[in-house]
Amino acid sequence: MVTIKDVAKAANVSISTVSRVLNNSGYSSMSTKEKVNKAVEELKFQKNMVATAMIKKQTSTLGLIIPDIKNIFYGELTRAIEDQAHQYGFNVILCNTDNDLEKEAEYLNFLLRKGIDGIIFSTPEINDKNIREVMKNRPDVPLILLGSQVKNVRLDEVLVDNFEGGYQATAHLLDHGHQRIGYIGGQKDSYATVERYKGYAKALEDYGIEPMDEYLKLDEFKIHSGYHRGKELLKMSEPPTAVFAGNDAIAVGVYKAARELGISIPEELSVIGFDDSQFAEIVDPELTTIRTPISEMGEKTVELAIQIVREGKNFKETVTFQPSLIERGSTAKVNDHYLVRKYPS
Repeated sequence: MVTIKDVAKAANVSISTVSRVLNNSGYSSMSTKEKVNKAVEELKFQKNMVATAMIKKQTSTLGLIIPDIKNIFYGELTRAIEDQAHQYGFNVILCNTDNDLEKEAEYLNFLLRKGIDGIIFSTPEINDKNIREVMKNRPDVPLILLGSQVKNVRLDEVLVDNFEGGYQATAHLLDHGHQRIGYIGGQKDSYATVERYKGYAKALEDYGIEPMDEYLKLDEFKIHSGYHRGKELLKMSEPPTAVFAGNDAIAVGVYKAARELGISIPEELSVIGFDDSQFAEIVDPELTTIRTPISEMGEKTVELAIQIVREGKNFKETVTFQPSLIERGSTAKVNDHYLVRKYPS
């Protein structure tokens, strides 16, 4: 087995110099780094990661907890986080909870036993008890919330302004003459669902329209939710002329429901989504949506997490990204056909 001593001898430097180069700590000249790296490559030397972790008390590993890897939003987010972490020499352990709090707790215990340096927690419930448990029992572990907030908890957070996004989406439909606007959200305890609904309701209020309970449907951030809840809305005796979908996956489900009922988008129904995921440009017509800067949020979260790890303290900082409206072909102005159309039961 090749040792660090063998590398030092081949590079004609001290063992401490090799250690500094391999751990990127302290100063080493460019020529010294080149000699060490050349020796490492020629000798096929591999660092003992366990020993390094024990010495540095760091594993260069972050845990990432997400609710649903099948959701295209989280696929894009995970990719952004993994790419950025790799740039810093960190690995990422992905944990998919399926929105199950017991499974979430098991993953948290697993990550803590692994000695990870920090946990990125994406979109927990607003009353997530597991986060409170970690804060109470392991305050030494950096915890960063991505895309969400938890009630009465102050942590480092990276968010998109969901309220503003919900307001923009609804105002866009209102500006096109729509007054009967349905909202299909995700889980009722989801921070994104709650905040996007608040923006929706505020826009209606500002335009002098009372939100109607029958136009509110909550389920999951999944295609089947948009399909089933969309059908419920479109089969009403006085159906909405437009639907604000809580994310692009829900919007895809609404497309499917409309197609089965013989309803044309946007000629007979306007649909707007949220996230600007890959779904938005795949569907026909292309989806008008609210853009969430997914990659930028993932990158910022990793930078914040690593800064916390290296400096050994939480900043309790909230970084908020602004959403933006991306107008495509799924929304149109209300016309007479919209208003008199009675959808099939």
